[in-house]
Order: sequence, then C-alpha cells, then structure tokens
Amino acid sequence: QFLYEYLTKMGYAYIPSSANFVLFPIKMKGADLVSKLMAEGVMVRKWEFDRQHWCRVSIGTMDEMKAFTDAFTKITV
Repeated sequence: QFLYEYLTKMGYAYIPSSANFVLFPIKMKGADLVSKLMAEGVMVRKWEFDRQHWCRVSIGTMDEMKAFTDAFTKITV
C-alpha cells in the first residue's frame, strides 16, 4: 500500500499486483532509470513493452521501500 500511495502521489499509474513486485510505466528510458537508481544504491528492473519503458520494483521491508521512494524522488524531481 505504501508503494501504491507513493506512485499515485507522484503521478504514476501502476499495475496492481498480487505478486512480490509492482510494474509501472516511467517517463525516462529504463536504462537511465536503472543507472540513476544504482548510483543511489537502489536496484530495480527495467522493461520495455510497445515502446513504453517500465520499472519493476520488488516489494521489500519498509526501510527498503523508503530507500526506493527517496531515491526515485531524488532522480525524477
């Protein structure tokens, strides 16, 4: 729920998931997102479907999710 609320607040749609990850379309190239997040110490997966770049975030502990949201905010704002 924490990640869903964060993505909604940031203006990102997402695919609701019953798995241990969430997919959402991003506003930059996937490779750029991955490298920028890696520089912040956060690892995600990138996907590309029908010319749209997507981010796959695994659900972790609350500290890990906060690390993702902090890093994502830093690189996208």
